[in-house]
Amino acid sequence: MLSLRRLLPAFGVAGLLAIHFVLSYTSIRGKCTTYDEVAHLTKGYAWWLLDDKRLVPEHPPLAQAWAALPLLDDGLEFPTLDQKAWYQSHAFAIGKQFFYRVGNDPDAMLRQARMMIVLLSVALGGVVFGWSRHLFGTAGGFISLILYAFSPTVLAHSRLVTTDMVVSLCFLLSTGSIWWMLHRVSPVSVLAGAAALAGLFLSKMSAVLIVPMGMVLMLIRLLSGKPLPIRLGRERRVIQRWKMALVFGVVLVVFVLLVWLALWATFDFRYEAMVDAEPGRDRFVGPSPLPEGETMWEYQGRGIPTTAAAIDWARRRHLLPEAYLYGFLYTIQSARGRDAFLDGERSMTGWWHYFLYCFLYKVPLPIMGVLVLAVVAFASRRAWGRGVLTGLYRTAPLWVLIAVYWAFAMRSNLNIGHRHILPTFAPMFVLCGAATGWFKVTPKWLRAVVPGLLVLLVVTSLKSWPHYLAYFNSIAGGPSNGYRHLVQSSLDWGQDLPGLKRWLDGNRGDQRVYLAYHGTGDRKHYGIKAYPLPAGLSKSGTGDYTLKAGIYCISATRLQQIYMLKSSRWTESMERQYRRLLPEMRQFEQTPNNKQARGALLKSKGFKGRFKSFQKLRFGRLCAYLRQRGPDDQVGYSILIYRLADEEINRALYDPLPSP
Repeated sequence: MLSLRRLLPAFGVAGLLAIHFVLSYTSIRGKCTTYDEVAHLTKGYAWWLLDDKRLVPEHPPLAQAWAALPLLDDGLEFPTLDQKAWYQSHAFAIGKQFFYRVGNDPDAMLRQARMMIVLLSVALGGVVFGWSRHLFGTAGGFISLILYAFSPTVLAHSRLVTTDMVVSLCFLLSTGSIWWMLHRVSPVSVLAGAAALAGLFLSKMSAVLIVPMGMVLMLIRLLSGKPLPIRLGRERRVIQRWKMALVFGVVLVVFVLLVWLALWATFDFRYEAMVDAEPGRDRFVGPSPLPEGETMWEYQGRGIPTTAAAIDWARRRHLLPEAYLYGFLYTIQSARGRDAFLDGERSMTGWWHYFLYCFLYKVPLPIMGVLVLAVVAFASRRAWGRGVLTGLYRTAPLWVLIAVYWAFAMRSNLNIGHRHILPTFAPMFVLCGAATGWFKVTPKWLRAVVPGLLVLLVVTSLKSWPHYLAYFNSIAGGPSNGYRHLVQSSLDWGQDLPGLKRWLDGNRGDQRVYLAYHGTGDRKHYGIKAYPLPAGLSKSGTGDYTLKAGIYCISATRLQQIYMLKSSRWTESMERQYRRLLPEMRQFEQTPNNKQARGALLKSKGFKGRFKSFQKLRFGRLCAYLRQRGPDDQVGYSILIYRLADEEINRALYDPLPSP
């Protein structure tokens, strides 16, 4: 029989993973769909039930198909395929219908799908513990697991139907299995490596980073000069480096072939992505209409001729499924730049230091403290009792994963959320197991520092429940100030419509409500009645477009004008354009609210375009004022609440130009 002493670690691991599961799953139950989940879950469901593979080609299907598994027996309705949104592969439009327009229960769908992602997070936690225990002993394993289980960043993304958690798991498994194979070539190690790599390439297009990681690991292994055991029937050892390199080259070919077969098998060994596609009607997602004379492939290849030529070469030879090739091209094009925000500044190409600031603002100070102590213990040999070089060699796949991933992240122009460095968190937590070296120091009171930091992390994490996505540490001023530093998926991913509904039920009274929402949740589904900001023009021109006293609910991303105006700061140019449009728009608002009275203005040339521009500019000017004022309340830290009287609205909209 196993002794209680041997069982206690197993109970401890199970308990921590169970707590992680509960914190993750319960913290998302009161949240609506985050921005990308509508598209991801719709793709996953369609992947199982339709032969067509057109939706969300930029993301391989593993995470989505896994998340959609519980939905297959629910008898859900899927939107009709006979519509423009389907023909043009608009996953978000189809997804909104799937969630909110055809009679399905979106909250039940999300609960089931999100649980599947939580299970992946639990599995990753188990890998973190096992690897750390192998390196640093049981105490080190528990340090790593506690950091993982209570990390707000991990908890924030461990329950969302996106690719972030599955790619984090597959990166860690892939680097670990490559390192294993480099030290022992056997059918088991080769197949395990191929399986991990196949999972990685079916998770996210960033899987290509495993290539430089693998090359660096192979170089480190060859430089070590250690013999290579090969077990194919009878075991033998290879000593010469050139022979080892030859063996690794053969294994690499096997890896490529098996991953290639896995990709084709996942796409049903069919090149074409679309079933019954008609020329001129069906195409992959992209701008509508396309620039004249261009195909969708040509449009996505603009500005990246070398990549586009390579993809075109692969297309002509059908080397990979069509959707996978288009998705890779789409990803490279998108990575050239997106509207990004950091500390009041905007950029389409990002900043080299963006993810450093994300780490500085979003990682709890106790984790930073344990990380520093682990590095000190590692460098001083307290964690090993032997040479630092030996320790670096044993932990090489972890360091290489972190270093290569961070190097590419800091060169990336895609700065839209700190979740894009999530794959580096698990290996970082494994390395933090080195902090166990502090349990051996004198004076003895120093031995309590690491446990104290872990307790502080647990308290911080529990206090942050359920708003893990909106967590910011004290360096950033806490979550209530997060909107000043980062938005988008680092804070505001559209998750707090249910919370807004609860807030309004308790605080609205008979006041008018305005809503500027960033997300894919459906306000009507949650019973939120509000005037949209900025307003859209009705077909008849009727409606009340005047901003009046009331409650203004503004998503943090909208407050910073992401995807709205070109700058988060109110500029002289914006002011001149706003003042030029103001007289005509005030005249329109003061015209009697009926079709006949407003008809003449509606028919004037360019009026609809001027109206749209004015609405965006007026909202931008209001936001410029509100950023200086500060909110009266916050919902989940992602939706900011302002109670505005008529006098204050007039001051915001008509007084002299507000300072930036």
